[in-house]
Amino acid sequence: MSSWYRPDPLTRDLIHLINARRHDHGDAELAVEVLQALLEQDREHDVLTVLAALDEEMAEWLFDLLAEASCSVVLDGDVDERPAFAVLGAIELPLQANLPQPLQLKIDPLGTAELLRRHLHIPAGTVVTVEPRLLTDTTLDFLTLQKLHEHLTAIAGSQRRQPIAARLHPPVESTAFLFFELIGASESSLPEYVEDHDREALLHGLVVQCPEIAPAPHMLEVPAYAAYAMFDAQNAVRLHRLADETAAVWHDLDPPIRSRTIVHLHTQCGNGVYMPVWTDLFDPELPEDHGPIWTSPDVWVFTADLPIEWPGEMLTNRLLAEGCTRFENHIVETPEN
Repeated sequence: MSSWYRPDPLTRDLIHLINARRHDHGDAELAVEVLQALLEQDREHDVLTVLAALDEEMAEWLFDLLAEASCSVVLDGDVDERPAFAVLGAIELPLQANLPQPLQLKIDPLGTAELLRRHLHIPAGTVVTVEPRLLTDTTLDFLTLQKLHEHLTAIAGSQRRQPIAARLHPPVESTAFLFFELIGASESSLPEYVEDHDREALLHGLVVQCPEIAPAPHMLEVPAYAAYAMFDAQNAVRLHRLADETAAVWHDLDPPIRSRTIVHLHTQCGNGVYMPVWTDLFDPELPEDHGPIWTSPDVWVFTADLPIEWPGEMLTNRLLAEGCTRFENHIVETPEN
C-alpha cells in the first residue's frame, strides 16, 4: 500500500479557503490570517507554488490577499473597539539618469512623513513613518514577503526601528521606491487616488530633499502595498538579467552563426499571475530536430496588477541595444485548470 501524505493544518486551511472562494463564500479576513501564519513559518514559497497552479481569477484574488497579509497587521487593543492597523506602503518614483556612486537617495523621514500626511490626506491619529532612503529595484530583489511582514510586525510592536535593507544596490531601471508605514490606520488599505495638485506637490517636496529624483509627476503612481513594489522591482531585475545572459551568449557565437541566429522570446499565459519567461537562440540552418543552440533558465515574473502585461517588449528593447536584431515571439498557451 502506497503511503499517503496528509497536508499540515495550515495547508488544509488554505485549500479550504480556495475551495470556498470558488463557491463564492470565501472569508477574506480568515484567508489573510492563514497567509500571515504561513509567512511567519517561512513558507512563502509554498504559497507562490499554489499561485502558479491557480487560474487567473483565483490567482489574482490570492495575490491581493497575500500582499495584504504581508503588509498589514492588526494592532493590539481593546476587543470592543474598532480595530486599528499598521500598513506598509510604497510609492514608485522616477530617477534622474547618470546617478552618482555611491548612491545617496537620502530623504528626511520627518519632512517626508508630513508630505505624505498632507498630500495623501492621511486621517488624524495615524502615525506616519518613512524609510530614510529610497530603495532601488536591485535592493528589493533581496527581500521577501516574510521580511516585509517581520519589519512591519516589529514596528507595530513598538520595537526599535531597523532599516529594511542594509545597503543600496545600483538600479537596473530608472526608478526607486519610497517605503512608509501608517501606524494606527482605521483601514488596512491605502489611498486609491491622488489628485494632480497633490501629486505635483508631493513630488516637488521629494525632489527638494533628494535631487536624484526626476521631476516627472505624471510618473508618480498611487501608493500600493510594499509587496507590489517588491514584485515589480524583482520583475525588472530578473528580466534584465535574462536579457544580459542572452546577449552575452549571443555575443560569444561565431560571427557567421550570430548573423543568422534568431532569438525566441517565450512567455507563458493562461495560468494565473505567476509566469515563466525564457529565451532560445535558434539557428535556422540547423535541422528542425536539432532544437535551439542555447536555452536560458526560466525567469518567473508576477503579473497581477503590475505594469508588465508582456515582458517581451522590454527584453526586445534591451537586446536591440546590444545589436541583436532577429526575434520571434512565442506565447505558450496553457490549458485552464
